[in-house]
Amino acid sequence: MSIKVYLMRISFGICLGLLSCGQPAEPPETAPIITPSTEKPELSDEEKEFARLSVLAAKGDAKSQTSLAHKYALGKGVKKNMKEAVRWYRVAGNQGEVEAQFNLGYMYYNGEGLPRDFAKAAEWFRKSAAQGNAGAQGSLGLMYDNGEGVPEDNTEALRLYHLGARNGDMYSQFNLGCIYDSGEMVPEDNAAAVKWWLKAAAQGHIDVPNYLGLMYDAGEGVPEDDVRAYAWWLIGIGRGDDAPRANMALLEEKLSAEELATAKKLADDLQKEMEAKKQPEKKK
Repeated sequence: MSIKVYLMRISFGICLGLLSCGQPAEPPETAPIITPSTEKPELSDEEKEFARLSVLAAKGDAKSQTSLAHKYALGKGVKKNMKEAVRWYRVAGNQGEVEAQFNLGYMYYNGEGLPRDFAKAAEWFRKSAAQGNAGAQGSLGLMYDNGEGVPEDNTEALRLYHLGARNGDMYSQFNLGCIYDSGEMVPEDNAAAVKWWLKAAAQGHIDVPNYLGLMYDAGEGVPEDDVRAYAWWLIGIGRGDDAPRANMALLEEKLSAEELATAKKLADDLQKEMEAKKQPEKKK
């Protein structure tokens, strides 16, 4: 999370007399008289938006309360204040605002702005998940998977991962791919693993292109295809994952110059196709 704090800076003009031979210099006849400015500094757009949301939040508007909490959490239009963010998320969450409930669960899970508490994180994720929030469904699934704040329950974890994945949660899609690939919780199904990883890749998941490259390289769940494997690894490198580099080096010795050129073009085409299909990112 990129956090920026916007600070207002006020410059003060200072007039200094010149000294000559130890005697105060006479000020010039045209010397200006400086008086303190009574004008308030102009508010930035972020500060204006913060002020607008503050008014609406105070009137009880749950969406504005959630947006105000976002401002405090990110330090936009106001100094970052995680305790205030928690307070407004709670106010909105108690009114049933789904994103506020998800974010409050996230803050309890990570201990941001309040003590870490897995049980309370699960409580707020559950409320948000019941309203269809994909991120909350996936997060609650992870908690059942790991037994954090709730009893470990693979059946419930799998159900929630499927809910989150179908509703577009990238991390649920990735986790489902791992589950089907490993054969944990379900019978091993490499084709299903590839299906879910492709969905996560289309949303920009950083690690999953490496996994897809491995599947094409080994011919697991898909036909063996070195060119397509190399293309997926190129995509992974482009997203900042260095894991594919060693395998790419091996394929570079195996593939012809023409095949490498084809792989690079395929990587570009796949990336453009994924960008076209990418789901809009939800505010957190």
